[in-house]
Amino acid sequence: MDALGKGMAVVCDDPYDPLTTMATHDPMVRRADFGQGRGFVTYVPIDAAYVVRVVDIIWVG
Repeated sequence: MDALGKGMAVVCDDPYDPLTTMATHDPMVRRADFGQGRGFVTYVPIDAAYVVRVVDIIWVG
């Protein structure tokens, strides 16, 4: 869980940063890896509320 927390801290700082996040087929949905590439978190940034809503977590490890 520590790796997920650190990854989400980076995401919350800038949810659209192309160096730390990835676009998906839906322009409103973003994805980021965490835990040295062992996990992915899919999220929806809600700009008006300054919120990042996590919709999916995948962890292989």
